[in-house]
Amino acid sequence: MTTLVGNPSALRFGVLLNMGAVLGATAEAVFDLTLQQALAAEELGYADLWVTEHHFITFGINPSGLTTAGFLLGRTRRIRVGTAIVLTPLRHPIELAERAALLDQLSGGRFDLGLGRGGYRRDFEMLDVDFARWDDEPLASAQRLVDLWNSPDEAAIVQPPPRTLPHPPLLLATSSSPGVEFAARNGIALQHYFATPTAQRVALESEYRECRGGTQGAPAHLHTLIVVVDGAPNRRDQLAAALRRSFRDGNHPHVPQASHRHTGPDGKPASPDAMAEQVAANAIVGTPSRVVDELGRFIETTGAQRITLFHEAIADPAIAMRSLEDFALLVAPQLPTGTERERAS
Repeated sequence: MTTLVGNPSALRFGVLLNMGAVLGATAEAVFDLTLQQALAAEELGYADLWVTEHHFITFGINPSGLTTAGFLLGRTRRIRVGTAIVLTPLRHPIELAERAALLDQLSGGRFDLGLGRGGYRRDFEMLDVDFARWDDEPLASAQRLVDLWNSPDEAAIVQPPPRTLPHPPLLLATSSSPGVEFAARNGIALQHYFATPTAQRVALESEYRECRGGTQGAPAHLHTLIVVVDGAPNRRDQLAAALRRSFRDGNHPHVPQASHRHTGPDGKPASPDAMAEQVAANAIVGTPSRVVDELGRFIETTGAQRITLFHEAIADPAIAMRSLEDFALLVAPQLPTGTERERAS
């Protein structure tokens, strides 16, 4: 049954696939669940799928967002697939341009390329990448990609050319002023991490609008949110426990110059457990009617038009699948379209 989740006149909803090891007893089970969610999301009318990328931690066991995106594009027919994110310091931008254009061509233009820089020290050490690359990313790679695809001389060298002109849709996971300015100047959407507080999202998009000189022609930014459609009284506690495991697993040393560690309300670095509690408290969890209310408030506050849902964060395959289905069938039809929101305002 197809719903109106992916209707162009409505809000656009996607599904984040993080592939955490906690989702199955084996890697095979985790990847089977990933495909199951992807196929269900397409059938239910979700607009897009977003895949993460991690190295050397079980928080996510997908070391190549591009490879997984290619697999999912091959197993689906209509739904878009994007990266959330490709870790740009670990990639050569020319190789990235080639592979992104290839996916754009082979999928018939259904691929979106989200860029970010991560920051785990072990990634750089194991893959023999200079820590200095972290400083300029993902801005440097985004700039190189735009130059490669927009310059006639360079576009003639890098093969294949993209199917989507001037290039596949780009998104930038950045909170730095230079990154926001670059994204605004080039019409590149921002990509918000699931743990980013609402106020910070609003501030970044305000900065983006100022840099761009208004909203006309601006792309819809991507908001990742933890959403669990389940009214059981212990679900938020269960989510907090799952996040504690996830954040502890990802509590590895960062590159020396990284300053983007998670912080608490006081602005000071938060422990993994404190961060888990904070994120769980801000997640949208509950019955369909409660999710409609809370998500509606988030949309009203942020102006979000494009949201991807992290059902998997609960770390329970059955609940994640049920939440994915119930959101499409019971929540999305109750949310106002863009036209209805304009009339209400």
